[in-house]
Amino acid sequence: MASAGLPHLAPAYRPDIDGLRAIAVGAVVLHHAFPQAFPSGFVGVDIFFVISGYLISSIIIGQLQAGRFSFRDFYARRIRRIFPALLLVLVACLGTGWLMMTAAEFKALGRHVLAGTLFVSNFGFWQEANYFDESAIYKPLLHLWSLAIEEQFYIAWPLLLLVAYRWRALPWLIAGLLLASLALNLWLVRTDTTAAFYNPAARFWEMMMGAGLAALQLRSGHPSAARPHWLVHVTGAAGLALLAVVFWRLTPAHAFPGKWALAATLGTTLLIAAGPQAWPNRILLAWRPMVWLGLISYPLYLWHWPLLSLAHIEVGRDLPTPLLLGLVGLSVSLATATYLGLERPIRRHGHRLGRPLVGVLTALMVAVAAAGGWVYQQSLKVDTLPALLTTLQTKGGRSAVAEGWRDGDCMLDYNLPPSAYKAHCVEERRPLIFLWGDSHAGSLYPGFKALQDSGRYSFGLGERTGAICPPILGHDPRPGCQALNDDTIALIRRTVPDVVVLYAWWHEKAVYGRYDISGLEATVAELRKAGVPRIVLLGAVPYWKENLPRILLRLSRQLDRRGRLPLRLGDDHLDPHVKQATAEMRQRAAAMGIEFISGMDYFCNAEGCLTRLDENATEPLSYDYGHLSVPAVTYYVEQIAPQILGQR
Repeated sequence: MASAGLPHLAPAYRPDIDGLRAIAVGAVVLHHAFPQAFPSGFVGVDIFFVISGYLISSIIIGQLQAGRFSFRDFYARRIRRIFPALLLVLVACLGTGWLMMTAAEFKALGRHVLAGTLFVSNFGFWQEANYFDESAIYKPLLHLWSLAIEEQFYIAWPLLLLVAYRWRALPWLIAGLLLASLALNLWLVRTDTTAAFYNPAARFWEMMMGAGLAALQLRSGHPSAARPHWLVHVTGAAGLALLAVVFWRLTPAHAFPGKWALAATLGTTLLIAAGPQAWPNRILLAWRPMVWLGLISYPLYLWHWPLLSLAHIEVGRDLPTPLLLGLVGLSVSLATATYLGLERPIRRHGHRLGRPLVGVLTALMVAVAAAGGWVYQQSLKVDTLPALLTTLQTKGGRSAVAEGWRDGDCMLDYNLPPSAYKAHCVEERRPLIFLWGDSHAGSLYPGFKALQDSGRYSFGLGERTGAICPPILGHDPRPGCQALNDDTIALIRRTVPDVVVLYAWWHEKAVYGRYDISGLEATVAELRKAGVPRIVLLGAVPYWKENLPRILLRLSRQLDRRGRLPLRLGDDHLDPHVKQATAEMRQRAAAMGIEFISGMDYFCNAEGCLTRLDENATEPLSYDYGHLSVPAVTYYVEQIAPQILGQR
């Protein structure tokens, strides 16, 4: 990562810090390649943040003390350090994306390349992050969010340091920023985890941990030699032990960054503070293989994620272990070649080349930014493709998944209170059909609306749905769910619908572990107390291992131009939990004495589950893993209407 710093300037080069980088980058790479085997590896980025803050602050404060700090020289060194490897990876991603990506994927890549060149990737991915966002593994430049945060820190921190140093307020500045940023992070971890992750103001405290250590050491003249040997070793051992505990106990299910990041950054700070003579630093971190891995850590960080992501795009979500090992090895090889052939020569001769080199690198970055912007702005011309493939190439994302929904009115996204529901979400006409559940229940609305508009049935519609909010009272899988459901049951008590339709991703817990649907019986009991005469529980429609358009596009690459995509796909493409979950929900519905309808019965048979309604359909069954598209949900509601509204 960018934290490789400038070892030829103050502070003196410390091989143990390169070893610490090796731990950080190794953890990140192993986590991305084998997330189940090494679930805590993402904390390696936080180790990098501390190292960055320490090295950069040591350089700037040391130069301020010597009276020779220059903004121009500082940013020229940053350009020589950051731009070469980044340019190489960005160009490689654009070239590979042009060859293998769909038009829609390539367009998104252009946007991400542009954000990467401007060092605002964290804001771009923050904006994209929502329940319907494409899976992270399909974004080859997602990892640039951390580089963006570091560069944003490098833009603001030198000026703040200069002002604080001249006003003799350096300790107050560091302590104030560290505590304010940490407090913001701890608050956001409880209220908005996405903001806690991507917001630079909520991550700067991690760089400030290193900055504070640098300021203390430079103020006291590096007194490590004066410390008792036992204290040096204990400090290093404590830092290593703290990191070991974090790696051992942390999982993606824990709230993060928050206290876990605090533990990791504290452990990193202690290891750096212990100095090169502490036994963990001298024996483990300064070990030559560790030092070498640390030296190539920045290009290794840049290369590994695009390689893994592009492989997933081409092969699928589940990559075989030999391929993953090969990709890790290729990442190390490319990182080594980048370091030896590009980074090290520029480090040795970059200062001598001076302004011309900085000018060339800046011009190249502007050119790559322009290329990314041009790709993003291009219209998607795929007129020569069959109609279905044209749709799969050009239509996707939240707008496609949520087409026809009352999104933001009757289906609420994250952090919206019950007061955001609109009055028109519940009509006065009778009989009243009331949809209650998560986004999958919200996705039914276009089908019921089309049925209502057809005039075949006369009924009113009610809807109260929320993303990642199953209709389970007292359960809060994400902030606000309990409030939404409490308000909904109160509304049901007032309106007493004729039919309440309950629908959610019932087996979500088996996939992500957020839902707890054990309280469904309590919900049904409350509906009965409210006087609801009929309760219908909907089982799952086909849910796929990954987004259905991606499956179909991958299959299309295996066919010749005359080949046709399969109309049905078997269990090897289905979510492995969906059939068992359907059977379990059928049994629970029978035990509760309520009606049950399985969507699988209408889309699947012995030959597999439909990928689209018929051979001539131009839209897939779903634009993601399981929310039905408008044609599919219209068909589905027409099929189940007699069970809900009676024969006509």
